[in-house]
Amino acid sequence: MTAISAQTQIALLIEGQKALLRELEEVKEADILARAAQNARIAALEDERNKALRWGVLTLGSAVVSLVIWIGNKVIGGHIQ
Repeated sequence: MTAISAQTQIALLIEGQKALLRELEEVKEADILARAAQNARIAALEDERNKALRWGVLTLGSAVVSLVIWIGNKVIGGHIQ
């Protein structure tokens, strides 16, 4: 086995460190993109939830108002005493 000189070892270590730094930057960029996609999905889900809640409240409110009107008509019409 041949011995590797100290200069060669240092050069190899420097190149390895550079490769690790490049890989770290790629991981950071991928993480930023993934977070942006997650934020967009969360915003879409919140919007959908708000729409569903608004629709549900309006539907329930309409049903209650219709029931009150129906009962009122029955009482006024003399069907219920």
